[in-house]
Amino acid sequence: MSDPLSAFDLATVRERLIRFLAAQGLAEPEVTGLRRFTVGFSWITFGFRARWREEAAQVERDLILRIGPPNGIFAPYRASPEFVTLRALHGGGVPVPWVYWHSDESEAFGAPFFICDFVRGEAPIPWTHDGGPAFDEATRLRLAEQFVSALAALHRFEWRGTPVETLDGARDVARAAADRVDFWESSLARWTEARVPMLEWAAIWLRAHAPVALRISIVHGDFRIGNFLVDAGRITAILDWEIVRLGDPLEDVGYICMQAWRGRSPHMCHLFTRDALRDRHAELTGFAIDERAVRYWEAFGTYKLAVMHFGARHCFERRGYGDLRMAGMSAQIPRMLLQVETAMERAA
Repeated sequence: MSDPLSAFDLATVRERLIRFLAAQGLAEPEVTGLRRFTVGFSWITFGFRARWREEAAQVERDLILRIGPPNGIFAPYRASPEFVTLRALHGGGVPVPWVYWHSDESEAFGAPFFICDFVRGEAPIPWTHDGGPAFDEATRLRLAEQFVSALAALHRFEWRGTPVETLDGARDVARAAADRVDFWESSLARWTEARVPMLEWAAIWLRAHAPVALRISIVHGDFRIGNFLVDAGRITAILDWEIVRLGDPLEDVGYICMQAWRGRSPHMCHLFTRDALRDRHAELTGFAIDERAVRYWEAFGTYKLAVMHFGARHCFERRGYGDLRMAGMSAQIPRMLLQVETAMERAA
């Protein structure tokens, strides 16, 4: 199998970065400290320091380059949805990095890309070595409030009349859930030729019990522990917006509640109880949340995650993407199908 980075070695990326920065009109650009981060299952991520001259002064910035590999799990990639969303949200209640440049074409770096500010912090992960809490109690409460506040700000954001209007997704509250089932069912069909009875049954059930959306909001699609950075007890950035769409905001709330993000913890994403999450989100947004709808979207999220595992297997086995984490996700498919069954039973 080919190395997923074979087309993106450091020397080539550095050369292309210098050429790209010069093409943006930056004088005497330099790139130092280029390294590849191993975090993230989708885009390939590099960090670097850029220097250039503006009149008599030298400018230095720590930046991130993210490239969507042609054989990655969500290929073919588009950078524009994430770019327009981060630009629109920057400076508001959702902590996101500033994005400078992007393209959905491959000329500059061999694949779609975007470049944004480097944000300090570590990404806490949902899996602890002993199955215990991910945070001490004081940290849990502090991060939980920041996490749900960012989510509520996202769902309150008035996207109409902004570039976010270009995002894919539903505009009809009655079609928001069916739109998502259609999308992931078609994704499954691209990633496996075999019929998967559990997922076929799940898609039928999800369509039959689809709730009417509270409203149409920006939906992150992967809002969870592991996709935010923490520095000095503060969430500094919400990450990984590659599947951002317009839809029902409760899709994000139900996704947070999934078993996959908490293990044996009673706290959703190791941060709050189900009731605390639901009540605080309702308080901050003014949305009256139906617990049955949250259970529905939790079941949907489990279905979606199971489909993603088939995507991981496909990109590893058929597309030559040599990241062994994709093989690990493939091995988890039977467990994921059992989680779909359990989530559906709880939602029924």
